[in-house]
Amino acid sequence: MMIRQLNSSSLGKRVACPSGFFKPTQGDEACMQCPINSRTTSEGAINCVCRNGYYRTDSDPLQMPCTTVPSAPQAVISSVNETSVMLEWMPPRDSGGREDVVYNIICKSCGGGRGGCTRCGDNVKFLPRQLGLTESRVYISDLLAHTQYTFEVQAVNGVSDQSPYSPQYASVNITTNQA
Repeated sequence: MMIRQLNSSSLGKRVACPSGFFKPTQGDEACMQCPINSRTTSEGAINCVCRNGYYRTDSDPLQMPCTTVPSAPQAVISSVNETSVMLEWMPPRDSGGREDVVYNIICKSCGGGRGGCTRCGDNVKFLPRQLGLTESRVYISDLLAHTQYTFEVQAVNGVSDQSPYSPQYASVNITTNQA
């Protein structure tokens, strides 16, 4: 990525950064071009704001491009063994431009005469854990026998909590057998 810089001293006098450029501090530093997916709202900007649907975390540097949420994980496969299941999946096609994609598993128990699905209880075990998985697999145990379950595998990254939308997910339906 090429970053153009405008040096105010070469112009003979101090000028505000033009639209599309910013300078985070006062002084003789050069103006920096706004990173990808961001823009300035006026001349003399001290930062660039992210375009709609793009975000920056508080720890992202001002010169970092604005990023977005990841797409859904791909190709979820399940292997049921009595009252446990191993889920594996492929990473999302689009990471949103970030390296910090992790996965959350939403477990829903379906049927049982209640109609519809309800969140699984606290008795269900997830190995290594249910939220913030860095690997694209999870082992789920202590499910009820002869029960239908839906598992949603969500992909989230560092800016997912800034989006007004729910995370993208891929789902798989399974039915347990004998305990």
